[in-house]
Amino acid sequence: MKKQTFYRRLNKTRQLVQAATLLFLFSIPVWHALGFYGILGSFYSLTIAGVEITDPLMALQTVLLSKQIYLPLLLSAVIPVLIALVFGKVFCSWACPYNTLVEWGYRLRRRFFSGNIKHHPVPERNPRALIFYGIFLFILLLILAFNIPLAGYLSPPGILSAQITSFLSQRIVSIELAAVFLLIVVEVAVGRRIWCKYLCPVGGMLAVFRTPFTLRIAYRSEQCGCKGNISPCQQSCPLGLQPKQPDAYPYCFNCGICLQACEKTGNCALAFSYKTKKE
Repeated sequence: MKKQTFYRRLNKTRQLVQAATLLFLFSIPVWHALGFYGILGSFYSLTIAGVEITDPLMALQTVLLSKQIYLPLLLSAVIPVLIALVFGKVFCSWACPYNTLVEWGYRLRRRFFSGNIKHHPVPERNPRALIFYGIFLFILLLILAFNIPLAGYLSPPGILSAQITSFLSQRIVSIELAAVFLLIVVEVAVGRRIWCKYLCPVGGMLAVFRTPFTLRIAYRSEQCGCKGNISPCQQSCPLGLQPKQPDAYPYCFNCGICLQACEKTGNCALAFSYKTKKE
């Protein structure tokens, strides 16, 4: 049987996109220094050649704080909303600079300190979606109750993208940037991905747009040849999820790492799929 390599190549592509995204963020202040202002902003709100792209979370926060609906602001959030509707939370796994740095840090940890890494047990069941959405709703209620832009302070991709420009142009390390890097160190050291899995409001907002027809991981039990309670796909998941179970969402951000692990077994029991009306 010809060895399957689609998801291995897909993961390589994902890693290239992650690196390209970081390079893009570092290039913005360079372009500004050269007098080119066709790209402005950060992952809070980005303007490229006059097209405004706003993080849906920031758009929602603005509505909650101002108690007004501003149509141009909502329209600027359409592109990320459409991406989330079709592909799920792929921003988190493909473009978020925070997730990229945590992945790189954990990769370095495994390479140089592999003997000291504790493999955390994979739970038999995925956490309930109620926990995920409950935390996200609590953050929104705090924004409303105290009338503060809390989501902006809890957005690692927004903070990193904005502070990269500030650091390169003004050589200033803000408290927010220092806090995010401290969080990265903790995530890498502990290896549990608590922030991305439970607490990040950016991922929480993107998960709201998930539908039954959004890209998902499909499990074909008849093709699975793994024995025992722990499978390679479960051990490889960066979020500690059970990919075979249909309730991996809204936590799963479709990175495809578990699919690559399944592909290596030669069974390909896991695959990205779209639900059809016949299902």
